[in-house]
Amino acid sequence: MRRIIMLMLFLPVMLHAQEEDAAFDHLPFAMYDTDTGFGAGYKGVLRNALGSRESFDLTLFLSTKGERWVRIGASWPDAELRQGSAYPLAVDVVMDYDKMITNSFFGVGPDARFDNREHYTFEPLELTLAASRGFTPHVIGQLLLRFKRIWSYGFEDGSRLRMLETNAGSVDITSATLQLRYDTRNSVLNPSQGVVLQGEVEQAFALTAIGRDWTRTAAWTQYYHGFGALIGALRLGLQAMHGDDIPVQHMLPIGGNSTVRGIPKDRFLDRSSVVINSELRFPIYWRLGGIVALDAGSVAPDIADLPTGRWILTPVAGLRLIFDTFVTRADLGWSEDAIGFYLNFGQIF
Repeated sequence: MRRIIMLMLFLPVMLHAQEEDAAFDHLPFAMYDTDTGFGAGYKGVLRNALGSRESFDLTLFLSTKGERWVRIGASWPDAELRQGSAYPLAVDVVMDYDKMITNSFFGVGPDARFDNREHYTFEPLELTLAASRGFTPHVIGQLLLRFKRIWSYGFEDGSRLRMLETNAGSVDITSATLQLRYDTRNSVLNPSQGVVLQGEVEQAFALTAIGRDWTRTAAWTQYYHGFGALIGALRLGLQAMHGDDIPVQHMLPIGGNSTVRGIPKDRFLDRSSVVINSELRFPIYWRLGGIVALDAGSVAPDIADLPTGRWILTPVAGLRLIFDTFVTRADLGWSEDAIGFYLNFGQIF
């Protein structure tokens, strides 16, 4: 969820059960920004309450101008508890609904202009079911089934997005993804050592009248190394889509809180993308930490055009509030287009 925040209030509360590994962390918060108005939210994670190493995750957000976000998740066993172990089966289920009343569209391709920005309402509902197996403590395979419906409406007069042939207004994604990962991180929530090498293939199927067929391939590398109290973190991701008539809502984006911070969400869209994030993470006091970072990214119609295409670099600074079961992050990124301030949960990688 993307936020450009003017005011935030964190009210952390932590309760821990007596049983080993059992935990309940939750965080009420309030905020204000010019797009969404006054808003309030809640984040809670309950882990191992049933004694079967499971976890339940709830995120809620509502604003006075109608923006809302609901995420409900369940994992068995919990991702942090199964990290670094071999296991026969793990199941993760997530329902994610996010209504963004002022989502932006700038155009398609690396030459999209900031002054062509238009706003519309972007309302996705996503259901995912993932089954994974830890073949060894460091080799994991996963099958992920996903259904996502995206409603797009509230277009401005003369909207270019509404007139695009590849934009159907509302679209569906029904897909299956195979992932194979080599993962030596010492933690999923807040790693200080380790490496991740991940390859994945996603196939989308036109199972509904507003669905499309396409294939996405991706490769990700993450590296973490501790230098005393400091942690260096690096991520490189490369993705490409293949297919005809891929809707704008399905294309690969850069911008916003999870790719290149400092440029607006979906600032650039196309069929291939590359993202590089480098962070230096450091403690401040108790559970509070900070980061300084440099993000970079590019999009192109074809993956072969990425190295010589238009690259965007943005400096970033941020704060982290680190609980036993989740991490809250607030990041500030700078670009020639805008200054972005983002509130979200979990490290960016």
